[in-house]
Amino acid sequence: MRSGVVAGKKSEPSVRYALIDCDPGVDDALALAMGFASPFFRYAAVTTVHGNVSARLAYRNARRVVSFLRGHLESSIPDVPVYPGASLALDGSRLNRSESRMIHGPEGMGAMFDKKRRLPRLGRGSSKPAWEVLVGHALKRGSQLTIITLGPLTNLALALRHAPEVFSRVKRIVVMGGAARMPGNVTPAAEFNIYCDPLAAKEVFSSGLPITMVGLDVTRRALLSVDEFKGGGSFRAALRDLIRVYARFAKKRRRAENITLHDPLALAVAMKPDLVETASCRVDVDASQGIARGMTVVDLRENKESRVKNPVDVALDLDVKGFLAFFISHLREYRGWDVDEE
Repeated sequence: MRSGVVAGKKSEPSVRYALIDCDPGVDDALALAMGFASPFFRYAAVTTVHGNVSARLAYRNARRVVSFLRGHLESSIPDVPVYPGASLALDGSRLNRSESRMIHGPEGMGAMFDKKRRLPRLGRGSSKPAWEVLVGHALKRGSQLTIITLGPLTNLALALRHAPEVFSRVKRIVVMGGAARMPGNVTPAAEFNIYCDPLAAKEVFSSGLPITMVGLDVTRRALLSVDEFKGGGSFRAALRDLIRVYARFAKKRRRAENITLHDPLALAVAMKPDLVETASCRVDVDASQGIARGMTVVDLRENKESRVKNPVDVALDLDVKGFLAFFISHLREYRGWDVDEE
């Protein structure tokens, strides 16, 4: 068994660090499960933000998920610190989460931590705000650090407002959010994460930093059959309970027996960029209060002007089979995926 949470024997300069900013959320938890089972990254921190659930629930859920995953990997895995983040969008707005509750369950974790399963202890937490953690790790890790955002971009935008100069050092920022050629999933124009805080997204995409946007053009194709979660041991059973509400919503909405792996795909792209084909484009965001609020305007025109100013690498095509194999291969690293050990 391997884990990206544990440092290998490589010298310090060769270590790849990742910081995950998330709003758990079912697919956030699946992304963490995939990532922690890989040796590719050493996880510096997990920061949390409002989005699928409130900031308070996101912080608690992340701590529980980290603790749960550690319990099913090697016992020597160190605790990854989790930090609380922004509770409101930059403009002070708060999202109506009625549909999110239908997708992720009332507390964001489906039925994973209901009364029949003993709650894992809360993992290592801190009162330090997420934006400060982002600044600190960008300053400390520099080109060794990849930042993966799986929720609204509020924390990262706040960090950029406080210390924009330090983020030019990071290797890459991978953003799960937006859409180039597809309609939105929360409004006809907007993808959920961007819609939650369009001003933050606008500031991040215009920053000139090395960004890969993993949006609905590719994540909507990252469909995993619910049959993958049947049978097995206690770990697979826990994930089956995690996705139960998520899968029920998908069946009702799309009449499909599968779930969409939005967040796992973004983290997978950070680990294995050749899973997607990208185009370098200007990306702007509608931060108005109008009908197009949260829309990512991706300039796909084949001319020099569209490629020059603050380009973002926008994922437009996906190796579906390659990604699904990559995802499942990492879940198999956990004790209790196939059978429980005696």
